[in-house]
Amino acid sequence: MADAPLLQLQGITKRYGSLVANDSVGFDLGRGEVLGILGENGAGKSTLMNVISGLIPPDGGTMQLEGRTVAFSSPREAAEAGIGMVHQHFKLVGALTVAENLALGDPRWGRRALLRFDELKSSISEIARRLGIEVDFDARVDRLTVGQQQRVEIMKVLSRRPRLLILDEPTAVLSQEERPALFRMVAELAAQGTSVIIISHKLEDILDSCRRVVVMRHGRVVSVSDVGGKSRDDLIRLLVGDDLPVLRPKGLPTEEGRCLLRAAGLSVRRPNGTVALHDVGFELRQGEILALCGVEGNGQSELVQVVTGLLKPDAGRLDYWFDHGGGYPDAAVLRRAGVCHIPEDRLRDGVLVDAPLTDNFLLTHLGNAQFNRRGWLQPAMVEAAVAEAVSAYAVKTPGPRAAMSQLSGGNQQKLVLARELASDPSLIVAAHPTRGLDVKTIAFINNQLLARRSAGAGVLLASADLAEVWQIADRIMVLSAGRLHGPLRVSDTTIQEVGRWMTQR
Repeated sequence: MADAPLLQLQGITKRYGSLVANDSVGFDLGRGEVLGILGENGAGKSTLMNVISGLIPPDGGTMQLEGRTVAFSSPREAAEAGIGMVHQHFKLVGALTVAENLALGDPRWGRRALLRFDELKSSISEIARRLGIEVDFDARVDRLTVGQQQRVEIMKVLSRRPRLLILDEPTAVLSQEERPALFRMVAELAAQGTSVIIISHKLEDILDSCRRVVVMRHGRVVSVSDVGGKSRDDLIRLLVGDDLPVLRPKGLPTEEGRCLLRAAGLSVRRPNGTVALHDVGFELRQGEILALCGVEGNGQSELVQVVTGLLKPDAGRLDYWFDHGGGYPDAAVLRRAGVCHIPEDRLRDGVLVDAPLTDNFLLTHLGNAQFNRRGWLQPAMVEAAVAEAVSAYAVKTPGPRAAMSQLSGGNQQKLVLARELASDPSLIVAAHPTRGLDVKTIAFINNQLLARRSAGAGVLLASADLAEVWQIADRIMVLSAGRLHGPLRVSDTTIQEVGRWMTQR
């Protein structure tokens, strides 16, 4: 590695009103170095990366690229300078195909009707081969799983062969089996001289792939140190000090509660004809957390949609604890009866990013008499409820009228959680509620779910993090190629056995 750094930041500052997202941030990045960025949600990591990649301008400070001061007015300018970023929340157009998304905004593949798709597919196929994944260039992006969409983003950026690659939570939607291929690619890029910045809440990502780690708190850099020789606990202490989050003991239900949901013979085919669910059946009871696991794309998303009334199965039966007259009740009926849903992708399905917190809180409470009196909204009551939620869930925000986009990902998720639990639901469907969050926020959210379980609610928890499942779940079931294994008690199986179920076809 050459002595002169590829990137130098000095005094980078970014404000949103009274909120200081980046407070005089500075560090350097060497050529061919893999650098980790750690920090709690709201520490300013993503804001800083958005400044580097040209998405937002800083309010102060300087950035140098190979010794030359630069200031990007757009991501295109940053890309032309050799900086590429794969965002945690994807920048894809759902109605377009994979090939069209890869060509979008890239003049190398031509323009409009003269796009050279054969050249594009040949180039991207080589990248995909090195990553060890398959690409369906003709698939519509909105019909891909979250994990597949992320791979499209990665390939789109790598096709430009950047000097600096920024990965924001790159493994958040990848299975344990998919991680090695990604990090092999990172190591290969670094060996060829490409610098890589990895933002991740998965401490193993930092330990496995980074040479140094930058730790941020409250918008400031508080530590820059070598990763070599550090343990997971060392990184946690750098991240949150000595205030290590500890989950309450899970324990087991003292007695079986009544059945809240009974599914039998559920079958679903996707629009492309593939099987999402085949003859799936299980029960969920009061006072338990039932974990739903599996490698991405094996039917978990479809089962969550069926249970929450967003998707009607092709066959099978659903019986809830209340009288719904048979059939498949829709989402509105289920919500009124006491079913809440924390969606897998909060930005796509859970919030309106440009709307204030008050409007976002109202999304699932418009019919609540506390906020809606004979068709007239009560703004003061809504603001009071949001202020109470912000306080109870420790949401960092400039105020209840702030736009959701001004909050970090973790604070957005905590507001979604507060909104969904405000109705005191009997059945909580939580799809990957801690994905991409820091260790303190993960512990907070899981403790909220444990508290609701102890109060008698039933929780269906879709998660790809088996270590987390083992901490809080009572029973576990796995979907593999649309077929269900389990459920059975977590205490009656092992992570290794569940891992084998997840890879069975």
